[in-house]
Amino acid sequence: MIKRAQPYKRQIYICINNRQGESPSCGYSGSEEVVEELKKVCKELNLKGKIRVAKSGCMDLCAFGPNMMIWPDGLWYMKVTKENIPEIIATYLKLEEGDTNKTGASEIATGE
Repeated sequence: MIKRAQPYKRQIYICINNRQGESPSCGYSGSEEVVEELKKVCKELNLKGKIRVAKSGCMDLCAFGPNMMIWPDGLWYMKVTKENIPEIIATYLKLEEGDTNKTGASEIATGE
């Protein structure tokens, strides 16, 4: 086992669980498109090595999907579409020098 410090400023987990329409699920609601768009935008903004976009399994809030969780900030976005990505990047994920992983978290969480 190798132990090391967290290599990214943020990790974004997006549920891709797909129940094929049998019941609500993130994958059936378009989460794969969200993953691909977010990866594309992060690459365009040269955020590789700073932000890690990862597919996840079920987050147990299927009716509110697609679900996205941002770690280590503990932010949770629900009903995310690829059209939301520019707003999420602009208000929260565009990293600045000296980012402490908390910039913007309270504004996003409270909707202010």
